[in-house]
Amino acid sequence: MVELDPRRLSLLCELDRRGSVTAVARAVHLTPTAVSQQLKVLEGEAGAALLTRVGRGVALTEAGEALVRAAHELDVARARVEAAWDTYRHRVAGTVSLSVYPTGGQALLAGVLRRLAAHPDLRLEVSEADRQTDEYAGRTDVVDVVLAHRASVDASWTAMARSAARSGRRLEVVELATEPLDVAAPADHRVAALPEVEVADVADDPWIGVPVGWPFDRALSAWFADAGLEPRVVHRFTDLRLQEALVRGGHGLALLPRRAADPAAGHLVVRRVRGVGPVRRIAALARADRAARVAVRVVLDALVAEAAEVPGWEPPDQRAPA
Repeated sequence: MVELDPRRLSLLCELDRRGSVTAVARAVHLTPTAVSQQLKVLEGEAGAALLTRVGRGVALTEAGEALVRAAHELDVARARVEAAWDTYRHRVAGTVSLSVYPTGGQALLAGVLRRLAAHPDLRLEVSEADRQTDEYAGRTDVVDVVLAHRASVDASWTAMARSAARSGRRLEVVELATEPLDVAAPADHRVAALPEVEVADVADDPWIGVPVGWPFDRALSAWFADAGLEPRVVHRFTDLRLQEALVRGGHGLALLPRRAADPAAGHLVVRRVRGVGPVRRIAALARADRAARVAVRVVLDALVAEAAEVPGWEPPDQRAPA
């Protein structure tokens, strides 16, 4: 019977995720030489070539890919055993890392922390990261739970999970909510007199947007494209507060999440889009092996419960594209 060292299997999985020995070495705090030596020992244990030279780097062989798939299954099984034992002992303990994008964190984090106070032995470590939609899956290798969002015109969370599975990463997706995107305008803009807005009402206005290709940019472009038009975006920022400030100053309109804009601060109106307008879909992502931990499940449950109570958010939209 072949005996494979779990720590060396973990290095092989890290190589599959990160793409280079150097990147693995940085992640696990070893030298590249030490990582290479450990992988060489693993090849001896497996009795097969797991790596092949590609240029100045290495890639997994067919045998290496098969071993990585099996190792992922082993990680999930081990996590489930630990979770079952923790459940038996009624134990919710340990550290869970959570990554949030800024406005999602503003909406959810305080309430989630309040709910987790019922588990004094559970510690939540929170970091902030806003990403392109297809980059969120990779972040699950860094933290336990990733709060992610995507535009309604993007592929579904299910499609993201399928894509991750093809690359050897089993991803669990917990859909949390749908948040409409509304039109923000200066208080003296003509749309202030309208109950709802359609593209024809704002077709000639300049827009304050996000970088090209980001979810809200695709949502704005798709909304205009449905009317055979294209928005004129004059400024682009990742910071929604900066967008809002320029809108207040009369420099353009913006498509903002319903919870993001603050009309109460003055000289700003927010109007809903008429009909089936653009939305963003919000979910929590976790690698399957991490999601099997009891503490991680408790955090996911807290996110679900809190998302259901956020004003302006709606239940997950099951009409998402496949």
